[in-house]
Amino acid sequence: MGMFVNGLNGGIGAIISEAYPTVARATAQNTLWNLGRAVGSVGPLAVGALATKYSFHAAIGLLALIYFLDIVATLFLIPEFRGKELE
Repeated sequence: MGMFVNGLNGGIGAIISEAYPTVARATAQNTLWNLGRAVGSVGPLAVGALATKYSFHAAIGLLALIYFLDIVATLFLIPEFRGKELE
């Protein structure tokens, strides 16, 4: 399930570095990274609970839908920083 998720490790640092000023950059990176880890740690429990109540196919389908919505949100909600000077 997580084969493609590890690809975010290469880009998330660059995106967050450009989005925040130097004064808040390290705090923002650590807070957002660890918040994501905390939310993601509930994933296996949620998939197991959904698979028990409905089916494994429904649980994986919901997970795929969440990944798709995340891709769409990333494409449309993260601003372009090309050419912008870092603070």
